[in-house]
Amino acid sequence: MFRPPRSESPSQLEDGSPTISPSSPRTNKSPNGNSEEVHQAHGEHGGSSASASGVGVPRPHPTHELSNTRKFGPDDHVVYHRDSIEADKAYRIRDLIRPPVIRQGKIHREPSPREVPRFELFFDLLFVAIIHQLADAAIEEPSGAAVARFVLTFWPSWSIWEEARKYSNVSGTDDLLHRGWILIGMICILGYSANASAIALEVAVGNEEEMGTEHLAVQAATAFWLVIKLTRVIVLFFYAWRLPPFRTSQILGGLAVLLPMFVYLPLIWVTNRTAQIVIASLGIAVDIMRLDLIAYNLMGRWHLRRQAKEWAKSQPVGPAEHRPGVKWHNMPSMPEGFRIPAMNIEHAIERSSAFVVIVLGELVMNLLYTATAADLGVSLKFGKAALGLMVAWAMNYLYLFPFEPNMEYEHALRHSWVTGVLFTFLHWPLCASLVLASAASGRMVASEEVDAGVHWYWGCGLGFAVLFITLIDLMHRNLAPTFATRIPRPFRASIALLCALALILVPLGTDSLTSIAMLAIGVGITWLLVVINIVGILPRPEGWWAAGKLKKRRERGGEGEENVTLSTY
Repeated sequence: MFRPPRSESPSQLEDGSPTISPSSPRTNKSPNGNSEEVHQAHGEHGGSSASASGVGVPRPHPTHELSNTRKFGPDDHVVYHRDSIEADKAYRIRDLIRPPVIRQGKIHREPSPREVPRFELFFDLLFVAIIHQLADAAIEEPSGAAVARFVLTFWPSWSIWEEARKYSNVSGTDDLLHRGWILIGMICILGYSANASAIALEVAVGNEEEMGTEHLAVQAATAFWLVIKLTRVIVLFFYAWRLPPFRTSQILGGLAVLLPMFVYLPLIWVTNRTAQIVIASLGIAVDIMRLDLIAYNLMGRWHLRRQAKEWAKSQPVGPAEHRPGVKWHNMPSMPEGFRIPAMNIEHAIERSSAFVVIVLGELVMNLLYTATAADLGVSLKFGKAALGLMVAWAMNYLYLFPFEPNMEYEHALRHSWVTGVLFTFLHWPLCASLVLASAASGRMVASEEVDAGVHWYWGCGLGFAVLFITLIDLMHRNLAPTFATRIPRPFRASIALLCALALILVPLGTDSLTSIAMLAIGVGITWLLVVINIVGILPRPEGWWAAGKLKKRRERGGEGEENVTLSTY
């Protein structure tokens, strides 16, 4: 049922999917004093020692190459495969389950992007309904307790979506095993959301029947979540069994999924609400920690330290020399023969963006209304819905600004493993904030007078969304001088943070603000940021002011600073 792994050499490509290795080679001094190629880990996975030659391999179409450079930075050490060939056909039952697409060593890229599997898009359809259900549960009783319940129940559903994304991304397969796992995941997440939304905010005291019913909701939601996580562990251990070169990395990945399950497991028996909150919070913290990456980092640094000791013993007694080291935010090279499946950066970006679009779709859907006799034509309700739509449009624009043609940058997933992990993680609070704002928008469109909690949902939801969009943007590495644009990146980020704070604090005046006023304030602040970014990313014109600033920078930094083209923003 499982064929051996396919060749990962660029000159012998057998699969057309564009997989990008998480490592980019750089040259360091080895412990023995010779130059060696060190593979710097990026994104969610570390690198390995395998490397393939790209001699004779054609480059992609110039337009696609330019797009890749803008998204991921210069194409140093990038190997372009030959044009993809026809996908392997299934002639036997064993061919229905394919081995993961394995690329390692250099960064591999295809002339054309990989398409998202249809079953993965089908999986997204369910999450449209899941988000709507969680948003409705959060807005029923707008309060701090409802927000806490939403956060504690939203993360498990998000983690399941993340597992589905990583499964499709890293394996590169769309086989029977993958499709069957998606079906199991959809069934389990359906049961999870139905029971998680039924968890009561207040525990009934003295009534054993009601207390038992409330605990049953927590128990059922936990059980559904544990089942889908367990199936993911089984798949990872199956790959570990069938792929000996990648056995250690697959086992570590399975253990990273398994450990949070043991943290959540007591929720099946614990009935005390405070204890349930503590256990759920601890489970989220352990799940976020990415224990597999911590293990990779420790293994790499232990390997580097052992090499340094061997090198020190082989050196004659004399003055101390500089020993090779790795910065804290960089992943060290793994021991000889240690392999980690590569990550497809294009797929990871597309899937993260798709989830943001799903959440913004929830915001748009909540703005729809059926006009009554009093709301026909251009009415107050129509105006509020239009304002909400303008906010959704602006938030989508703000999220996509790093991908504008004027922006040349190195993506966070390729910049370093720290920025890659943060880029992935920050999408969770971003989407959670937008879900709360979308839940409030429907109430404000339907009624002019709403509870103060609804205004807090709207203001804080938009404010924190702007905050996390800004932080995600800062994870990327700018490939142009800081002052090459009309409004430098640090200034734009500072303005965005001030606007986020303003949106968060707006509900303090909720007693004197109507729903349309809250929507209008959201439009004003988000559109201000859009205008600032549109104008700010334009190249700075040559003039006396720009020349003066450049002269001052040269005087401070010394001769040759004008040739520096890399800066972190």
